[in-house]
Amino acid sequence: MAITGRPPSERPRNRNAKVHDWTLVDAVPFAGPSPELPELDDGWHPQTLAWWGAVRSMPHCRLWTDTDWQFAIETALLSNEFWHGEPARAAELRLRAGKLGITHEDRLKLRIRYVDPPSKAPAVSAAPAEVTRLDERRRRLAGAP
Repeated sequence: MAITGRPPSERPRNRNAKVHDWTLVDAVPFAGPSPELPELDDGWHPQTLAWWGAVRSMPHCRLWTDTDWQFAIETALLSNEFWHGEPARAAELRLRAGKLGITHEDRLKLRIRYVDPPSKAPAVSAAPAEVTRLDERRRRLAGAP
């Protein structure tokens, strides 16, 4: 049975200009200040603690504000509920993970790209090459002895 409708274009074009440029972040784990998870009566699930350790060291965390960190803590609470046997939290966790840029695909959607950090070692130049003086050549071309 044939599919009706227009065939796909051989030269598809996106007529909508990109609104935001890429945000380039050095691919170095974030070691700056980040909040601790609050105390819970029944404690944190080990998987949630591992998740929080990974999230708080993501390189693009250096871009986060206080409200972003609060959002991440609230997501950790949902993760904790999920790991303590509430699978209904999975859909919300997936949406929040996308907003936090947890996976590579999520970062592509957020237009965040990790790049190699610039080298901290000073560039060592090779010994200067012998350079031909142009003054002498110009004099010879002009006919001067």
